[in-house]
Amino acid sequence: MGKLVMGYWDCPVCGTKEIRGDVQNCPACGRARGDVKFYMKNYTEGEIREENERGDIEYLSEDEAKYVSKNPDWYCSFCNSLNSDNAEYCSNCGSSRKDSESNYFDQLKKRKEREEAELAAQPHTAVPQKSSKKPLFILALVVLAIILLFSWMNGNKTAGDLKVTALNWVRNINIEKNIQYSESGWALPAGAELVDQKEEYHHSDSVLTGYIPREVERSRRVLDHYETYYTYEDMGNGYMQEVPHERPVYKTEYYTETIDEPVYAQVPRYATKYYYTIWRWSPGRDVTSSGDNHETAWPEYTLEENEREGKRSEAYSFTVTNSKGETAEYRLAEKDWMNLNAGDSIFITAKRTGAEPYISDEKGNKIADIVQIR
Repeated sequence: MGKLVMGYWDCPVCGTKEIRGDVQNCPACGRARGDVKFYMKNYTEGEIREENERGDIEYLSEDEAKYVSKNPDWYCSFCNSLNSDNAEYCSNCGSSRKDSESNYFDQLKKRKEREEAELAAQPHTAVPQKSSKKPLFILALVVLAIILLFSWMNGNKTAGDLKVTALNWVRNINIEKNIQYSESGWALPAGAELVDQKEEYHHSDSVLTGYIPREVERSRRVLDHYETYYTYEDMGNGYMQEVPHERPVYKTEYYTETIDEPVYAQVPRYATKYYYTIWRWSPGRDVTSSGDNHETAWPEYTLEENEREGKRSEAYSFTVTNSKGETAEYRLAEKDWMNLNAGDSIFITAKRTGAEPYISDEKGNKIADIVQIR
């Protein structure tokens, strides 16, 4: 059994605090202790104390502990006072113990049930909280600011003092040339003419050749020792009992282990490599036509030996000048470009987010997509 500790109680009649557990009557009002709960000084019920945290514990000496009953006090049914388990008659009213059935813990349980019932019977009135309009006002301002910023960023800016000052178009045809190339590879392409073939290094495979022993350092958690901590239990007689507990303490242990480490050899692998010539169509010369009016045409050309027409490309652009004399050039689709003429006044709308501009009417409604060149 653990050491005994002095308990204390509070008088429920006059309110005197920290009366020693070995005192049966309140020193202030003389009332015998009855419906009370014992406790320890400077200790919270259920608290854990480490080995070095027990300096403020008020232990009983071994001689004092000899005379303390290990059983809880019994509760007198006539005068509602607590008496030592060693007493056969109530020290307050003289009634026989045989006429009473409850002890300290029985009364403690009834007291707890009574307090819970009283708490449950109390009306739960919600405390009205003073509403603060300030947080709602700030939130509304933040939301409004976000909406305004989003609207501004996605808003359009339309320029209407623009005049078309130039039209340009360019068309290009790439003329491909059939060229013979000397190449090599691990497969012979269709249409290739084989020149030579050889067995050459292709790759290496890792092949297991055996094992060698190797020492490696490992670690593991092992039990080092046990450390003791303490809790304190109400004995129901004015004293507390110290209850020791043990918890394991672990340490990291390092050790060496021998393992079989695989050994691999790099074995070269060979394959047939082909050397060949092959004819391929490749980009060659360009033929181009351009102009500054709507009279567009593809360039004329004459194919030479081993030539063919390749990829065609075309681009259409226009230049605008504003009232300050500043110019900008844009590219657009041919069908929209055909609707523009030098001297036209147009509107160009651009989003503030940096999205591509477009030709619009004066209200910003899109007419044609454009891409700014410069």
